[in-house]
Amino acid sequence: MSLHLGTSGWAYPEWKPGFYPADLRRDDFLDFYSRTLTGCEINATFYRLPSQATVARWADAVPDGFRFAVKAHRGLTHGRELAPESGPDGLLARFMASIEPLATRLGVVLLQLPPSRVRKDDALARLLDGLPVGMPFAVEFRHASWDTPEVSAHIAERRGTVCWADTRGEVPEQLPPGPIAYVRLRARHYDDAAREGWVELLTRESAERPVYVFSKHEGVPAGDPHAGVGLAQWLHSRLGGA
Repeated sequence: MSLHLGTSGWAYPEWKPGFYPADLRRDDFLDFYSRTLTGCEINATFYRLPSQATVARWADAVPDGFRFAVKAHRGLTHGRELAPESGPDGLLARFMASIEPLATRLGVVLLQLPPSRVRKDDALARLLDGLPVGMPFAVEFRHASWDTPEVSAHIAERRGTVCWADTRGEVPEQLPPGPIAYVRLRARHYDDAAREGWVELLTRESAERPVYVFSKHEGVPAGDPHAGVGLAQWLHSRLGGA
């Protein structure tokens, strides 16, 4: 089984005491998180490029089997054009250089497109062409024009997958194709039937390929096992991880 379960980020003092012990220092949050869950989606990289020293500290704080998913900088996905800067000094190259210290702890890069981004295959191809060869990636499309089997198949052929982002608390029959799978559980509540459905689906999918699953990080009490970090803990208790 290759399954990495977690949430989006870890630096949340409001998770005390439902997740973090009340007396835990903030500097120790990631160490505790990575001994409790098996993956984390980093959203901070969407807003700014971290220093390599900061990224190296993240890598050093987690065990070997832990994996980070890193959200690509918004300048690559949310500007007038996809990947507007190319070449060795462009934003994509600088973004990849910034996360290089993660090394083997980098599992996947998430490319999250805005809801206003309509389908343009040539623009997407330019962005994907800039990724390092063999880099696992997921694309979160939020405009309906991308929702076609042809787009999903093309992404899978490029060693990526379409991100499955759920906001309704529902379970699909299967996840989009590709050498990896990527799930964002964003609903505010997953009832018992939905949780069991996800256990069944993730068990089946992770037997065939690496699967990354991240729940909501905001707006949910840390002790709630039906959403947020509490859901990630519950899933981990049922499924384990990498």
